[in-house]
Amino acid sequence: MEINTQNATKIDSYIRDFPDSRLDYPERVRIQDKLVSLDVFRLPIKSLFYNVENGRFAAEYLELKKTIGRELHSEETKDAQEIEKMLREQSRSRTEWLKNDLRDNGQEEPGIITHDGYVINGNRRMSVLSILEKEDPKFGYINVGRLPANVSESDIYKIELGKQLARDQKLDYGPINELLKIKQGVRANLTKEQIAKTIGFSVEEIDEKLERLELIEEYLEFIGEPGNYKAAERVHEHFIDLQNYIFAKRVMKKNSYSPLELLNIKQVAYSVIQQGVPHLQIRQITKAMNKPKIKPIFMDAGKYSKTDKKKTKEIFDVCLTRIKAEDDRDRPFQVLNAILGNLEALDVTNPELKKEEHRLLIKKIVDRMADLQKLI
Repeated sequence: MEINTQNATKIDSYIRDFPDSRLDYPERVRIQDKLVSLDVFRLPIKSLFYNVENGRFAAEYLELKKTIGRELHSEETKDAQEIEKMLREQSRSRTEWLKNDLRDNGQEEPGIITHDGYVINGNRRMSVLSILEKEDPKFGYINVGRLPANVSESDIYKIELGKQLARDQKLDYGPINELLKIKQGVRANLTKEQIAKTIGFSVEEIDEKLERLELIEEYLEFIGEPGNYKAAERVHEHFIDLQNYIFAKRVMKKNSYSPLELLNIKQVAYSVIQQGVPHLQIRQITKAMNKPKIKPIFMDAGKYSKTDKKKTKEIFDVCLTRIKAEDDRDRPFQVLNAILGNLEALDVTNPELKKEEHRLLIKKIVDRMADLQKLI
């Protein structure tokens, strides 16, 4: 990987001029699968750069980059200020806690930097220290372990993963950023086995997470927000359920949906997710597809998923109502009360009832009422 020689020399000079900057404890990392002790230094934060490839804020950085319309370069003062602002606003409560902790207790854990000063672990800490520096110059420094100059990109990736995403020490990685960081590892030509070993997951779990990210990326394309991962942040659980109840390999094998049915399921699911349905309702799609009387209704919703999302949601809600009715079929008291409640809620003066689709439904209801009358 390309080294910022000028800044590496600047750091070398500082360490030479200020020998007390070398601290008396090491930071241990794995390089080429060997445990290595790094020298830890107390360096001025003005001599270091934020790492825009950091997985902890991957989605936030993509959003910032889209807003500004270009890549940001942390070596540039204005860009560094934008990155600092993004880091602080990623979680204001976390930022405030970290600010108070650093002020009261100092820095207890060292960060990690590349040989030329890019922060691999400790970006948020550095952004908070830059705030505290305005209160007291003593906060204008950060303790960091410095990597050798010849460390590969794949090793840097694994070091970051090991420090931030490992199962036993994962901190505030958001679920979307976790998925993006795993995908970055694949792009860096790491095998799934290597990624899994680094963070303490199984290869099957890595596959599952990558498949979930594919669903999320398809959803972002569907809603016209490709690459805007922040748009999926609040609906991440929807995709866990969509995967677990429909697109997991074991479920796919059991249900044997056709390619057309799978496409229809995705389009309806993406449409209603965008419209704010609770994630638990996504689980009901499997029931809708597996009940012969409800499946045609659900499939019909797919026709409107792109052109009339309101209609899609209406049909989806009908499916949920029918699923509830079928689940209650052996409890006539509940079913009868549901029917009565719906009839009492119906406004018979609504001109919409004159539409042909509604007239057909009314006829079916009247026919069923005739069957009920025989019971009186």
